[in-house]
Amino acid sequence: MKTNYAFNLPLTAVAAGLLLAFGPASAQDADEVAKLIRPESSVSVGAANVNGTARRFGEYTGQNTSGGYFIGDADIKTRDDASGTWWRLNARNLGLDNREIRVEYEKQGDLAVFLEYGELTHYDPMTFSTALGGAGTYQQTVNTVTSPTTLYDSQITRKNTKLGFDKVLDKGLSVQVRLRNEDKQGSRNTGFYDVGSHLSFLTEPLNQKTREIEATINYAGQNLLLSAGYLGSFFTNDSDHYNVTGHVGAYSASIDPNMSLAPDNEAHNVFVSGNYRFTPTTRGLFKVSYTRGLQNNDFYSPLRAGLPATSLQGRVDTTAVTMGLSSNPSSRLALNANLRYEDRQDKTPLLRYFTGTPSYTGSGYNNDTSRRNVSAKLDGTYRLPMLFSVVGGLDWTQVDRTLPVARSLDWHRSTDEWSARLGLRRSLADNLNGSVSVVHSNRTGDVYAPTTTYAKGFSDFYSGAANTLTPSFINPIHWADRKRDKVKANLDWTPLEALSVQFIAQSAWDRYGAYNGSPVGNDRGRAVLLSADASYALSEDSNLTAWISQDDTHMRQKTNMGYVGNVAQSPWSANLGNLGKSIGVGANVKASEKLRLSAEYQLSLDRNEFGMQGNGVTSAPTITNRHASLKLTGDYAYRPNMGVKVQYVYDRWRSNDWTWSGESLYGDGTTANVYPNQSVNYVGVFAYFKWL
Repeated sequence: MKTNYAFNLPLTAVAAGLLLAFGPASAQDADEVAKLIRPESSVSVGAANVNGTARRFGEYTGQNTSGGYFIGDADIKTRDDASGTWWRLNARNLGLDNREIRVEYEKQGDLAVFLEYGELTHYDPMTFSTALGGAGTYQQTVNTVTSPTTLYDSQITRKNTKLGFDKVLDKGLSVQVRLRNEDKQGSRNTGFYDVGSHLSFLTEPLNQKTREIEATINYAGQNLLLSAGYLGSFFTNDSDHYNVTGHVGAYSASIDPNMSLAPDNEAHNVFVSGNYRFTPTTRGLFKVSYTRGLQNNDFYSPLRAGLPATSLQGRVDTTAVTMGLSSNPSSRLALNANLRYEDRQDKTPLLRYFTGTPSYTGSGYNNDTSRRNVSAKLDGTYRLPMLFSVVGGLDWTQVDRTLPVARSLDWHRSTDEWSARLGLRRSLADNLNGSVSVVHSNRTGDVYAPTTTYAKGFSDFYSGAANTLTPSFINPIHWADRKRDKVKANLDWTPLEALSVQFIAQSAWDRYGAYNGSPVGNDRGRAVLLSADASYALSEDSNLTAWISQDDTHMRQKTNMGYVGNVAQSPWSANLGNLGKSIGVGANVKASEKLRLSAEYQLSLDRNEFGMQGNGVTSAPTITNRHASLKLTGDYAYRPNMGVKVQYVYDRWRSNDWTWSGESLYGDGTTANVYPNQSVNYVGVFAYFKWL
């Protein structure tokens, strides 16, 4: 939400000062002074019409179907000059599903109270045709392929309420209190694999509440700033499960007809942070926090026989410490250093909840998620002669993990990553500035801990001989040994007083080392970003803008189809690629004293390639998404404080995304309509009124 801040002096004092300094002011000058003393208020009301397929256009506003919509905005401020008291009302998108409203009372230098309310509804851009009975409820029935179908549209509505209180105390002390409540209701599409049968379509019912309380006390001294506070978060779910019956596989039906939902949980955080000025050129900062997360909701009834406990008894304690120092030891040198330590202790009891079952490869134990992160950063800038500046820095991060009881991949217990960067900046001319930087990083880890034995009998991954490939030893991307090099160049050019242009070019390369001679896993990656944007001022009140960008990212991965000794090896690779292109132009012109015109056009393309190769492998088709948007706006102020705004938008979406298409996705006959070609015409007319 938008927050307005006002800083005011008594009107008589300001007016007297201006008259003494400049003498009698013109009417225009007086208006400008009044706007500074008492900010403008405004109200806008109007209507809009949407015509076309607007599933994506109105995904978050509710304007996702053809028809008319009422829209209202308000920004109202009142001030009592004698007491310095403000009342503010800000409302946006009244009449739409993303409406917001905020009411605030402030007595300057003393206290402030505000109340906010906002709604946001997400409409799934897809529609499902399904025979599922009870969609979106806690009792759902999977029907046969030949059963009659109905259309299902999922949506999730969030309603947020927030109350805030600020109070200034004596001797540099102040307190802040925030209370927030969020209600989330609706449903979203999901599914389950019906063992021995097929993938079935389901919906997850949502009726959840999240409550937060935050209290902070602050101290501001001559050299010392301190804050201490508490943040509590409490999540509750209306139900801990929903029931699924009907046409399900015999094995699925024999286990449990219920699907679990997110359990109730809570978290409590306390912290102390500060900033101290040692000298006029040296400052230090610190923050210490402790968080306890709890999840002890009982498992849903009836409990399955043989469970070792009636609840998870989940508890995670996290301690974090941050320290930093910034200094300017000379007029040419600036230094910054930071150190962060985080210790996450998972104190949840390790118990075995499941035993080996057909097609199940886990141990049945919950995992210990404990880990410790330590990171340090040092950087500096030194100004050289001839307008050069050199920038350098070192980063180090170490992560220590607790190994899960059961692993389908080989794990690094510990990883270390070092990064070194060096850059050079220079003013090449009065109207031209440039910079270039290079970064090299290297991540390594200790010896991989091998996989554990599963019910399916996974063995070691790769020994260099025979058919011993399994799904382990594939150097997972988030902890694999990796070398990364990155180059970045910036250029700011102002060839004319009215024209400014910026260029950015950067490229990065990743190299992953094969583990233990393994022929599979992450191989290499690269990313390139090019962008340029320009702005031209036609006059003080009119300007033109343009921008263009392209990002190209590729990742090569190799794997194998065989996972046990009696399955023949079938190695294959994927050259994953994502190409994004976008371009935009805009104009904002003051055509006359009463008329302002603006136009904006944006075009973007997103393409995903899979490049799958191998014996008998057919690569997945490329997915391409295209989006174009044209927005035209005219604002006619027929009086200084009244006017009319007219807006036209043409929005077009094209996609060949095949992942949801066809009838083979779900085995129960459910199909999805992704609306691959969408075009929308939007026309809005609004009247506004302003006053001081």
